[in-house]
Formats: sequence, C-alpha cells, structure tokens
Amino acid sequence: MDVKQTRYAEDLRLIEKYLGGDEYAVEELVMKYQRKVYSLAYRMTGDIEDSKDVTQKTFLQVFANIRGFRKKSSFYTWLYRIAMNTCLNHLKKKGNDTLELNESIAGSNGNALPALIKEERSSFIRGSLKKLPDRQKTAVTLRAYEELSLKETAEVMKCSEGAVKAHYHNGMKRLKEILSASADSPGRKGEGI
Repeated sequence: MDVKQTRYAEDLRLIEKYLGGDEYAVEELVMKYQRKVYSLAYRMTGDIEDSKDVTQKTFLQVFANIRGFRKKSSFYTWLYRIAMNTCLNHLKKKGNDTLELNESIAGSNGNALPALIKEERSSFIRGSLKKLPDRQKTAVTLRAYEELSLKETAEVMKCSEGAVKAHYHNGMKRLKEILSASADSPGRKGEGI
C-alpha cells in the first residue's frame, strides 16, 4: 500500500470509530490534519488569529457534517475543500487586506534582520497572492504551497483537471506580473524581493 492508500484507510478507520461513538477518534483526526489546515488558512488569510479561527471553524464544520462524507474522494481532499471554502467565506466577510508582522519575529532576539527580511518577502508574496482572483489564488495555494496533486486540487475546487491547470497557469503568470511591477516601482527598487 502506498502512502495515500494508507492515509485513506487510516482516515476511514478513524471516521468509522468516531461514528461508532469513539470520541478520541476525533482528536486523532484533528491532530493529524490541524497543522495542514492551519497552514492553508494562514496562506489564504495572512493573519495568525484569522487562521486560528478558520482552522477551528473548519473542524467544527467537518465533524458537524461527517455523516455526509460519501467516501468518493479521500477524507483529506474533503477536508481541504471545506477548509478552502471556509477561508474564502472568511475573506469575503472580512474584506480586509491587512498583514500582521509575525509575532515570533517581533519578539526575536539579536540577529533579527535576516528574519525580518524573510518575513517581509513572505508578507509581500502573501499580499500579492491576495490580489489574484479567488480561483487562481486557490489553485496556486493548493498546488504550490500545499503540494496537492492535480487530481486532488480538482476535487477540492470541484472542477476539471484542465481548469485547475488553467487557473494555476494564469495565477502564476499574474503573480509574476504583480511581483515584477512591485519590484520595478520606485519604493521597492533595490530591495531584492
């Protein structure tokens, strides 16, 4: 059995245990996927607190609707679809493009300059990613950052693999244009971003 098949079988086992009344199975599923969901939420929102809220809302939705999981796709894909929709709904409600400086960098010691430069680059890219249309942002995030396969991304986005390729290609092209235009602007020259 390969890694995906093993993950699929383990997820189904935990879901069945949960549906059978084993409350600890929920904790196992949350522990297994919490970091991945939080990472996705952070890439989409760019905000630590929003990411925590989105992660919590995602798992609440997952376990409120677990009986509706049809096993046509993997639990992982189903979870990502819920997480992505929760992120997009959160962003629409918030309508806010502000970015926070990472708290760990703000309180870091000694040699903070390299970390600050790295965080600014990450913030700049996250800010640029936010300028993409939702479908392009979703395709780029799932493929480039979350490393989902083309098929998994298509399942999460509820579209064909060809549509994912188009959204990803157009998103990357637009992202390069945004980054290039920002790098060429007078306020950013010489920053090497």
